Amino acid sequence: MHTPLAIARKVNNMVAYTIPGLLQREDIHDEIMHTLSNIQKIFPRWVICTCRFMHTGFFYISDNAQEALGFDAEILTNALNMEVYFSRLHPADLEDYSKGLQRMGSLYHETDPEERHKLRFIFNYRMQHPDGRYMHIHDEKAMLPVKDDLNLYYMLLRDISQEVPFSGIRMTGYTDNGNKKVMEFNASAETASQLSPRENELLPLMKQGLSTKEIAYTLGISHNTVRNMRQKLFQKFQVNNAIELLNKIDTPMQSMSAIMGEREWGLSSAV
Repeated sequence: MHTPLAIARKVNNMVAYTIPGLLQREDIHDEIMHTLSNIQKIFPRWVICTCRFMHTGFFYISDNAQEALGFDAEILTNALNMEVYFSRLHPADLEDYSKGLQRMGSLYHETDPEERHKLRFIFNYRMQHPDGRYMHIHDEKAMLPVKDDLNLYYMLLRDISQEVPFSGIRMTGYTDNGNKKVMEFNASAETASQLSPRENELLPLMKQGLSTKEIAYTLGISHNTVRNMRQKLFQKFQVNNAIELLNKIDTPMQSMSAIMGEREWGLSSAV
């Protein structure tokens, strides 16, 4: 069962297993706060925050949260508690978000501890705005070594709904400070690979908003056949209606790099 609570427990287990030393409140000093401030200067359109999953003793969030995501800092601080945070994800994305976390954890386990600071993960998912609509979130997760064997885990969050809307969960893993892609998980693409040739013809027509009769005419089949195909798709992908189906299945869209230009890596320079 993929519920917000179940995913929060999975994250807790992953953190406990993989992370030997985490920064606590007493470890925070001026250099770390200076680093966080510099990251915000480098990425002024992004919300910068420390990871609540990795650091339970303290939390930092940049002061542009209200402007960028619609949350004031206090609300977003509460929203980034694990179970509350996951409860804001689109219900259709919960299962695939869990899969993405599992793949991220596997790559983290497989990476030499001395090389983990070079990892970057990008998640794309839908999160509920305070006004009830769903935003398309670009979430970059990274870490910086700060002292001894302790690391600072942080996230860069941005609403890209007006730039590159998407359906379903996407997760990409990079190493060498973002220069080398080592993992990619596209839930919609994997789901689409399960479609038959006829289903691949049907879905774009549904996405265009064509009626059952219009689809039947276009494909040269009866409207009863179209209805049966739709119903089988609902059962196949465990959804209740066409909107849920189209949210779960999508064709690959333009590269995320299109919204970022050249990759905005090299965050170690913020230290």
